[in-house]
Amino acid sequence: MSHTFKGGVHPDYMKAPEVPMTVIAPPPQVIIPLIQHIGAPCKPLVEVGDYVKMGQKIGENPAPVSAPVHASVSGRVVAIEPRPHPLGDMIMSIVIENDYKDTPCEDMAPLTPEQLKNPDAILERIREAGVVGMGGAMFPTAFKIRGGIGKVDKLIINGAECEPYLNGDHLTMLNYPEQLLKGIELVRIASCVDKAYYGIEKNKQDAINLLNSLNPAKYGIEIVPEEVKYPQGGEKMQVKAVTGREVKPGGLPSGVGCNVVSTRTSYAIYQACYEGKPVIDRIVTVGGSAIQAPVNGLTRIGTPFDYLAEQCGGFVKTPRKIVLGGPMMGICATNFAAPTVKGTAGVLFFTEEEDKHVEKPTCIRCGKCITVCPMNLEPVFMYMYYHNADYKMMEKYHITDCFECGSCSYNCPARMPLTHAFKTTKVMLQVEKAKAQAAAEKAKAEAEAKEAQK
Repeated sequence: MSHTFKGGVHPDYMKAPEVPMTVIAPPPQVIIPLIQHIGAPCKPLVEVGDYVKMGQKIGENPAPVSAPVHASVSGRVVAIEPRPHPLGDMIMSIVIENDYKDTPCEDMAPLTPEQLKNPDAILERIREAGVVGMGGAMFPTAFKIRGGIGKVDKLIINGAECEPYLNGDHLTMLNYPEQLLKGIELVRIASCVDKAYYGIEKNKQDAINLLNSLNPAKYGIEIVPEEVKYPQGGEKMQVKAVTGREVKPGGLPSGVGCNVVSTRTSYAIYQACYEGKPVIDRIVTVGGSAIQAPVNGLTRIGTPFDYLAEQCGGFVKTPRKIVLGGPMMGICATNFAAPTVKGTAGVLFFTEEEDKHVEKPTCIRCGKCITVCPMNLEPVFMYMYYHNADYKMMEKYHITDCFECGSCSYNCPARMPLTHAFKTTKVMLQVEKAKAQAAAEKAKAEAEAKEAQK
């Protein structure tokens, strides 16, 4: 039986899982950023002029928190240079000229039946295949699972996909149900737990029925239907929905014995272990009012946004904004030439008609932001202290516990830019803490120098 969490909203989901999954033809060039994960950036393993095969490892870093990157097409490396990244920076990237042959790299063989039961072998393969959190966080999955061994007794697979527009997880359930269950089983084995709980919102009843028809219990999996409420897909919300446990402010799911892994990540683990395939593609929902023909497209990693738009028939109107991910928690892209990465679940092109920006918005103290906050925060006061640059009070009101779900902004009748303010505030807090630490270190050094002169 599933539980629920406080607050949340019910946006217009604008989903179209009935649009069948299509395959986006790979572009003439792919751009593979050497940072597609949280942690140490990869270093190139190839040089300009080298021929690479599809699936070949082309960048890695031996640091514990990192994940290698692989060529998503076969062809010639034509550049290793800074290129626009979805997050807005210029990031060192490997550019491959596609030869359209998809010549496969055979370095990574499927695991043997014995290895498929060995946690260490599975974890090593997850890392080697470059698997990261493909729900958007892009945290290296092998490190996340390994860190939970012995601490985690509840493994949760996140099948909520609560963001509007996005359909990739739902279509993965419908198109690859048995493979997905086997992937979850691998996560369970690697996590050293006896059972996995697959939390899926009830608006995906067709997927719930299909997965249940395949007897998930034989894989050590229980399907948990969840209430349809945004942001059900948040890790802390999943923990609450499946187990009833509360993650403390500032805490992680592992603090209450839970680990949360996304649907697409679980499927990527199946591909890595059963097929010997690294992360080189994923389903990307391309939509929004500006696009001619929205698709749910299986897309190679490194595909530029402008090429994606071309494959969808171009624009019916000039887009005012490009949103990566969903419209609630997604980030705005600044460059059409930036490529998709492992965490890109959606690329949405919106027109000016959808811009709800208000000049000089004024808070009317209605409290609607408080009623929907799933973290029990008080956005109205957090916003006030943000304007006053009162860092002490910001921390007192637990602003760092905000995971920027956007529920408060969505529910605000005055259209206050609450979520944007809280993103900015957390950066400001980091800067202030760095300044304080630098000042303390300087004072300590000066005191030690004076003491030495005595």
